[in-house]
Amino acid sequence: MARFTEEELKKYEKEIRYKPLPVLYRERDAVKNDPSPERQNIVKARIEALEDRERRIRNAREREEEKRRIVNPFDKTGLIGFLLLIAATFAYCIIMFLFGSGHGGRSLIVEIVRNPSLIANLKIRWLLSLAKYLPAIGIFTWYSTYIPFFRVYFWRDESSSSSDTPSYWLRNFKIALSIASFFFFFSMEIFFSGNYNGFFYNGTGLPAYIIALGYLVASTLYIINAFYPIIKKLRPKFGITLLAFAAILEACVKNSFS
Repeated sequence: MARFTEEELKKYEKEIRYKPLPVLYRERDAVKNDPSPERQNIVKARIEALEDRERRIRNAREREEEKRRIVNPFDKTGLIGFLLLIAATFAYCIIMFLFGSGHGGRSLIVEIVRNPSLIANLKIRWLLSLAKYLPAIGIFTWYSTYIPFFRVYFWRDESSSSSDTPSYWLRNFKIALSIASFFFFFSMEIFFSGNYNGFFYNGTGLPAYIIALGYLVASTLYIINAFYPIIKKLRPKFGITLLAFAAILEACVKNSFS
């Protein structure tokens, strides 16, 4: 026998009509022990309707995005987002490096003000050796930490940004772009030091510069190809082709100069 009147059920249906999906999921758990299934059916029907709407919105957005990429393959927004993310990561690390607590509880910037000669002792080569890891750290920190945070607290279910990760390049090319960024800054380090230390070959001078030039050109083209697919068949996904190129280049230099 039903425990709710028709009027009560209509009132309940009206109450949940404007609730977002996360709240409805909790509501579904709250009414699962009702003695009669009326409210359970109402919540279930509302959830199915919203999920269907979300699917349709997501599919329409994906079709529109694919259409836009076919017509205008240059992903300017993605490129700008990628560059800003790298810049923000470097800026954060530099700020922490300069203003974070160091020896004696004083920041490096305070030590430099007290003793300007410290600037000459800063190891640029050491900084460049760390720089090649920062883009990957920034990309995966943004992808694994900040996007979930913003999805929960800022991108509400009613907004169009909540149905998928809001950046195409981040969703599809984060591994490849991390690897390409590593090789790009690795080439800068090699050019500055004139020394190459790899998995199978170590060298200085001309061999190192040849490898650095190869890494610089390949990584730059790889990044460009992510946002403007010059060669669609080689469009980056997991960075395997770039890793293969690096291994082949290193092997060729080793055989030529050993």
